[in-house]
Amino acid sequence: MTRARSFFLLSGMWILLLTAGCGGETDRPDLGDWTLTADPLTLTETLRVSETEDFYFGSVSDLDITSEEHIVVADREANNLKVLRPDGSLLDTLGGPGEGPGEFEQLAGIQVARGDSVFAYDVRRSRLTVWPPLPSSEVARTVTFPRADGFAVQAWTLDKGFIVEFAQPASAPEEGVSRRSPRMWRRVSDAGTPRDTLLQRPGLKTAVTAQNGGFRLRTVPFARRTLTALGSGDVLYHGWTDSLTVRARSSDEPSTTAASIPTDPVPLIEAARDSALRDVGDEMRSVVASGLPDTKPAFSDLVVADGGRLWVKRPTKSPDAEMAPWWILNLEEQTIRETQLPREVDLEVVQDGQAYGTTTTDVGAPAVVRYRVRTDKEA
Repeated sequence: MTRARSFFLLSGMWILLLTAGCGGETDRPDLGDWTLTADPLTLTETLRVSETEDFYFGSVSDLDITSEEHIVVADREANNLKVLRPDGSLLDTLGGPGEGPGEFEQLAGIQVARGDSVFAYDVRRSRLTVWPPLPSSEVARTVTFPRADGFAVQAWTLDKGFIVEFAQPASAPEEGVSRRSPRMWRRVSDAGTPRDTLLQRPGLKTAVTAQNGGFRLRTVPFARRTLTALGSGDVLYHGWTDSLTVRARSSDEPSTTAASIPTDPVPLIEAARDSALRDVGDEMRSVVASGLPDTKPAFSDLVVADGGRLWVKRPTKSPDAEMAPWWILNLEEQTIRETQLPREVDLEVVQDGQAYGTTTTDVGAPAVVRYRVRTDKEA
């Protein structure tokens, strides 16, 4: 994203009170064994930070939170980590561009784990860099994942070892719409040795056109995919977004159904199709349009809160909707609470009664946002 010319901190703690239900729905669908509660969840925005005199975000790809509520932000464009205090001011910067220890070529994601150690993943080098708990800025070690099982796309840190998502190298593409090679999630040792396979699912639906002697690829909007999130106890939650079904896979047990909720499909109306194709070039528009589904995915984001509840982002019915509905699933009680967030917010962490996400400002600069979650009932 383009960096704004002036540096600024969107301070003043903009307060946004979100109390409405799910996208203005008045009817209540049949949810099977699940109950939709009449008490919506309330979120209050307490922080929105973008650029200051001390730093700016080039392109935020991920964030996580320490036990001291410091916000560790992965800046993909700058290839470094920015550590923010709870008030949004800069505490430290870790890493930078390059090939050496603590340096990145393509910073993809970060995770705070194992007693506040910071794990940062370089997808181009298939390398995980580990920093000890703050305030240390010295690299503790690195772990490189082998490419025998394909390209390591993402890594989650377990109490012991890792879960790594591998994508197989793409074969020579053909024009049209097809699914990429299957993705594989495998357990990997602390030394980087692959072990058992936990999950294997289809890749994303992709449109391909020939251009200038090569090929151009674009993921088809609203295509079904596998969403994954790591919960406490090293449980991997995963769901194919064609239906609102989320399964759980622990380290030693097969996958079990954590939540399966009947939902009415949301049609992909003409206005939504036009909106999805708005930024697609003329040379690809017809191919991408041919792959668009008739309905939206049942959910498009999955976050596991520290209390074990699942936050799932539901589809909007209007392509111009400013707010997106979220359902919070209590797996033990089989109840659903509703809330809304601005549609452009990507929720990353729900922890200690606060929800953290990424978004953009009115001028397109990346920003980090934080919301206070109402505490009269656990979220």
